[in-house]
Amino acid sequence: MSQNSRDALSQSLAKISANYPSSSDKKSHSGQTKANQKKMTEEIADDHEVFKDQVFYDLKWSNQAKQEWQLVDCEFHHCDFSNAALDFMQASGCVFHDCNFKNSGLKEALFEKCSFFDSEGQKGCYFYGADLVNSRFLHCDISLADFERADMFGIEISNSKAQGCSFKQANFASIVSRKKLFSSAFLTDSNFRYADFEGCQLVGCDLNSSAFVNANFFQTNLEKCQLINADLTGIHFERLALAGADLRNAQLEGLDIRKIDLQGAKINDWQQSVLLESLGIICFPN
Repeated sequence: MSQNSRDALSQSLAKISANYPSSSDKKSHSGQTKANQKKMTEEIADDHEVFKDQVFYDLKWSNQAKQEWQLVDCEFHHCDFSNAALDFMQASGCVFHDCNFKNSGLKEALFEKCSFFDSEGQKGCYFYGADLVNSRFLHCDISLADFERADMFGIEISNSKAQGCSFKQANFASIVSRKKLFSSAFLTDSNFRYADFEGCQLVGCDLNSSAFVNANFFQTNLEKCQLINADLTGIHFERLALAGADLRNAQLEGLDIRKIDLQGAKINDWQQSVLLESLGIICFPN
């Protein structure tokens, strides 16, 4: 990616904080004594499968295992789940602020109406290298989360805020044969402004009705993607592939068709004039 593109993306990311007001309803840390924190840590180590209305600070759960964990309206602040086995976790209405999920196992996990973004500290959670195969984030806020090099085949992110997320070199594909990869992801009805998809293979994936304004698509493959009603305004790209993509009713302002493979792409009549503007051609209605 050119230096100008990197600078533009960095400047765009800096604007994200203005979109988030300070939280006024965060539960106070002062009510948590060391004895209570220790008790909660010990309880997690037990056979409890369901936790509700619990608050955890500085929990150390690295390299531990908890299958089919169910969390309801819980809070986790500055907790370490790195290398933990948490497959099939289900969390509803939970808060995860500045938590570390590096290399954790979250296969087929379900997060619904959860927040992974600390608006006061302007921090997201860390999912570097995590196994998120077939996991789901529904109505969540995962802004500024780092999913770099995570295994995300079959991931679903729907009706969520994902501003500034990094999916750089995340794996959305599964090997079918020596010469064939099959990609699967459902990134729909969500806000991916300023997100980084550098080096991602998203062939044939569903990205309908999502906003990718000012996102980075350097060396990204979006061939045959569903991008109906998506917003691609101002995206940063080099060697972006959109051949065979369904772009009907998508916002395409700033898309230079001289630099993109659009062979077989689907668009509506009104979008022709938008694309031709990159060639300096002015179109008038009949």
